[in-house]
Amino acid sequence: MAQAALHPEDPMNPLASLPPAAPGAWPLLGHIPRLAPDPLAFFQRLRDHGPVVRIRLGSRPAYVVNSPDLVRRLHLADQKLFDKGGPLIEKSRLFLGNGLATCPAADHTRQRPLMQPAFHPDQLARYTGIMRHAVAEVIGSWQPGQVISLNEQMHRITADVTSRTLISAEHARPAAAQIARALPAVLRGLYWRMVVPGRLFPYIPLPVNRRFDDQMQRTRHLIDQVVSHYRATTTDHDDLLSMVIAACEQEPDPRQAIYDQVVTILMGGVETTATTLVWLLRLLDRHPPVHEKLLAEITATPGTRPPDPADLPYTQQALIETLRLYPPGWIVSRSTTAEVHWHEGRIPAGADIFYSPYTLHRDPDPFPDPEAFVPERWSAERVTPAQRQGFFGFGLGRRKCIGDTFGLTEAAITVAAILGRWRLEHTGPMTARPLIGTLLMAPATRMRVRAR
Repeated sequence: MAQAALHPEDPMNPLASLPPAAPGAWPLLGHIPRLAPDPLAFFQRLRDHGPVVRIRLGSRPAYVVNSPDLVRRLHLADQKLFDKGGPLIEKSRLFLGNGLATCPAADHTRQRPLMQPAFHPDQLARYTGIMRHAVAEVIGSWQPGQVISLNEQMHRITADVTSRTLISAEHARPAAAQIARALPAVLRGLYWRMVVPGRLFPYIPLPVNRRFDDQMQRTRHLIDQVVSHYRATTTDHDDLLSMVIAACEQEPDPRQAIYDQVVTILMGGVETTATTLVWLLRLLDRHPPVHEKLLAEITATPGTRPPDPADLPYTQQALIETLRLYPPGWIVSRSTTAEVHWHEGRIPAGADIFYSPYTLHRDPDPFPDPEAFVPERWSAERVTPAQRQGFFGFGLGRRKCIGDTFGLTEAAITVAAILGRWRLEHTGPMTARPLIGTLLMAPATRMRVRAR
């Protein structure tokens, strides 16, 4: 029996149309001149052109997904059609190698169960003491009236927490701290290598390239030193690095596998949490009612014990709202493993796919008044299924961030400790324009600390 002809617009028809192209592409450069000056605004504008939009990065075509439903489909129902890939992931592998954040699906299926025990809730309970000690050490050094660089101080806290949970051996901690301090230069270099097309840019002797190459070499040397010591001793250090080493021993190249997972943990544990803390503390200074409500919750813990994250539901809501407004992972990329047939258009196999949590989190349908900082929208009484399904701060599906609970716990403990002891006030004018890089970073923020 003859098969019925497919309608030209049927997405199962191989001749079905591609998604619409975004206007404004330049010859040879494509949309790069429009993207480079303000990437956030560029991706925001693409929402006006449909749920899936074609762009060009130089001569390389790419597809931007603007629909929360399609992003969930990408991660869940159609996950086999998409894998880690695209220019962002290709360049990220320069530093992160084949760790959990960048490895393809086949490797992730093997790696995730091996790494999961390190982030088990039983382990998290052990880490909270380390978190409290690290926070107390930093904020205890502040003096009333002192003006601090909030970015530097939050980075100090998260670098100390991550290095202490990663490496318990006392003599090895300075190396972990040095690695954490190198991350900003590495992230800046990675971003430029991501956005500049072609293979020539890394070889141009610019300061950003020299710093990147220097810090990459230094980071690998330091990690190799620490890991060599751990593997040469029979001492059970009972820390995150010991678990990583055990998880990677069966890999084809254990040394490389350990390096990849360690730098992945450091980037996720230091930079993302630090920038979220900076954004939240900035927001609290501009929203006194939220600040006072947080303070009331933090000081309501009975007795003299510090509050546990379970005592701080409103603090958790404020953190989620901060991640909605300023997700560190502001852009996500994938590549298609086969041709994708959606009613919104056909996407070829091997295509680069992007979506922006920053843009999706500003959709007024699930998030009314999307630019407003409203922690209460995440309360049990007010949160809606559409909000939950439209939030991508930690990813979702099999690639959801393995350290999400660790990061939220660390951030809640840090906020509680700071607000319980100090009041932070901006000094001088405050710019709200984010710094765009591999992550969405907060601009330089100086604050004066006042004793409670």
